[in-house]
Amino acid sequence: MAIIFPILLVLMLISSSAAHGAPDVVGTSKKILFPDWLEQGTLKWGFVGSLCLYQSLSGAVDGYHFRQEDPRIVNGGNYHAFVTAQRASGIMTGWFGYANFRNTERSWVQKGRLAIGAGLWARNAMEWTYKGQRYGNPFDYSEKHNEHAIVYFGFRGGKLTDLYIGTGKYSGPAVDCGFMVLGWLLLRGI
Repeated sequence: MAIIFPILLVLMLISSSAAHGAPDVVGTSKKILFPDWLEQGTLKWGFVGSLCLYQSLSGAVDGYHFRQEDPRIVNGGNYHAFVTAQRASGIMTGWFGYANFRNTERSWVQKGRLAIGAGLWARNAMEWTYKGQRYGNPFDYSEKHNEHAIVYFGFRGGKLTDLYIGTGKYSGPAVDCGFMVLGWLLLRGI
């Protein structure tokens, strides 16, 4: 099902070229493989938006997966629609990431700032939709519901594993605000 969105992109590009004459399949393929035709703002905000959407959908899907009850955003009746949308936004994130990687108008430092800034915002998007789906409140900062607020990786017993930093009533909002501000500072002026 996740293949639907790239197919729609191709069909839209072909139909837009068909509006000016015969469909140009080769030209459309080149636009997908060589996205140099995109404006800088589209590259930036397309990547940020698709990554935040992907992480938001990941939070909603994971929140349902661990809750397995229906009263929130995702339920047994629409779970597969959300998973399909999550996968499709992951494909779009990958395409915008590829387009930004190929971009010759931005330096590698700017590309790094874009990736990290978008990642900081996307972390909050995931955190808030996960808590909204699982606990019913996206801004639930109770210690019990924030034991895994910041995830990183390390070694335990010689094996690579997830490690966590928990937050609480005051540190949770401070961490979320910190991620938002750092993301904004990194994305500003790119």
